[in-house]
Amino acid sequence: MRTLDAETVRHAAQGRWPFILSALGLPAEAFTHHRNRPCPCCGGTDRFQWIDKDAGRFVCRALDSQGGDGFALVMHWQGGNFASALAAVAGVLGLAGGQAPALPAAPVPSKPDSRYTAKQQAMKLARLWDEARPLSPTDAAGRYLASRGLRLDAFPACLRLHPALPYWCEVAGEPKALGQFPALLAQVIDREGQLAALHRTYLSPEGHKLALSHPETGEALPARKLMVRSERATQGAAIPLYAPSEGRLALAEGLETALAVQLGSGLPVWACVSAAGLERVVLPEGVRDVFIFADHDPSGTGEKAAAKLAKRLQVAGLRVRTRKPAQAGTDWLDVLNASQRSAARNPEPTTQPTTPPEAAQ
Repeated sequence: MRTLDAETVRHAAQGRWPFILSALGLPAEAFTHHRNRPCPCCGGTDRFQWIDKDAGRFVCRALDSQGGDGFALVMHWQGGNFASALAAVAGVLGLAGGQAPALPAAPVPSKPDSRYTAKQQAMKLARLWDEARPLSPTDAAGRYLASRGLRLDAFPACLRLHPALPYWCEVAGEPKALGQFPALLAQVIDREGQLAALHRTYLSPEGHKLALSHPETGEALPARKLMVRSERATQGAAIPLYAPSEGRLALAEGLETALAVQLGSGLPVWACVSAAGLERVVLPEGVRDVFIFADHDPSGTGEKAAAKLAKRLQVAGLRVRTRKPAQAGTDWLDVLNASQRSAARNPEPTTQPTTPPEAAQ
């Protein structure tokens, strides 16, 4: 059997990708130009887009690369490497050793094996975490947190700095890496103690939140992203910044808000990532006394989520106290920074604590 030449196979596959991918078992409905479809390889609801039938180009936002050409789609579908994808495509085209493929096309599955794709994604999350390192006050993440008013004596173990994380976005219908940047990573842990997602805050090397614009539209791109293990992996999950102590635990929405709560109150705290995450968080055994630090959103979203969580926990027999900042449109990081500014102007002890006295008892 002769050695496969990648360019020969690529040229033969040009314009024939729907036929090739169908022969390899991908569902035919994937080969449309409709946006925001479930990925035929890893599921989801709107992460996949078929772009260019000539080269088989696609977008899948669950991938680190955000997509690729037809060979990348075969690798995504089969879970193999480029060599195995090249051999599979050549086999469909009758190029493997000059022989037509001996096996019939694989049957079209109704949906991908979610257990397999979740395992793949879990491996990607673990790899990114292993590439990252613990925080220090002088690295980009430590400087970023300090610039936000979060000066920590020690950093939680669930936070790390990735030194050069690619930032991907869709440009001209194709995934494009805009560069590699430092990123603050936070582990989102599920109720089983497994890594459900990585919360990523992209930074500049100097320790500022990364400011990127879309190359086509000029719109600001988000500096914060969430890479999940699977579609529902984060239900009930949270960033466990500090372990519960003596049955007590504080809860907040965002990572920085939660760190502010800990600095202001001394309470162990978890960050629930969002208002929806706060509402659904699952607490570990042994927690009896819960402090919910809600954001004071003008829309009331944070308060509503906090109220629903409080009701659920109270029904379960826990003691619950809910707090929100006095001023609408603020969160507990705003409260902490206001307190620090006040202390800087007035070195005498302030009569207005960062958090209510009963929260620190």
